[in-house]
Amino acid sequence: MPLLILICLLETKPLSHSKTQPFNYLFLTGLMFSFFGDFFLLFSWGFLPGLGSFLLAHFFYIFCFTKLTVRKHLPILAAGLLVYVTVLIFYLFPYLKEMKIPVIIYGVVIAAMLYFAVRTTNKNLILGAVLFVISDSVLAINLFVKKTTVLSMIVMMTYISAQWFLVKGLLSNSKKMKFTETIH
Repeated sequence: MPLLILICLLETKPLSHSKTQPFNYLFLTGLMFSFFGDFFLLFSWGFLPGLGSFLLAHFFYIFCFTKLTVRKHLPILAAGLLVYVTVLIFYLFPYLKEMKIPVIIYGVVIAAMLYFAVRTTNKNLILGAVLFVISDSVLAINLFVKKTTVLSMIVMMTYISAQWFLVKGLLSNSKKMKFTETIH
C-alpha cells in the first residue's frame, strides 16, 4: 500500500492551478484510509478500527467516482448489488455476533462503491471495485465462518490487485482531465 500511495503522489502532482488537484487528493485520502485499515487489521483488537478505516476509504472513493460519472442511474445493477449484499449478509449473519451492524453498513457501502465505479465506465476503476468486493466478501467468510490459508491468499491477491487497478484507473482519468484542461 505505501508503494501505491507513493506512485499516486508522484503521478498526480498537478500544478497548483489544476482542477484535478482536489480530486486527486481526495482519492489519495481514500488510499491513506485503506493503509490505516491494513495497519489496524494486523492486530487482534483492530477489526473495528480497520473496518472503520476502510469504510471511510470507500466514502472517498465513492465521492471521486461521482465526479467521473458518465452513465446515468443503473437500476438493474443497483438491484443486483443489493441482492448480492443481502445474500452474503444472510449467509454471514449467524456468525457475526456483535459485528452484525458494522458488517451490514460496510456491505452496503462497498456495494455502493462498486455501483459508482461502474457508472464511471473506466475499466480499471470497475475492475478494482469488483476485486475489492470479492476480496472483502472472501475476507468476511474467512474471518467469521471458516479461516483457511487458501482464503487468506485469495483475499491478499484480490485486495492488492483491487488497489492497483483503482490507482491505475485514477491515474488514467487524471491524465485525461489534465489533457482536456490544456485543450480548453
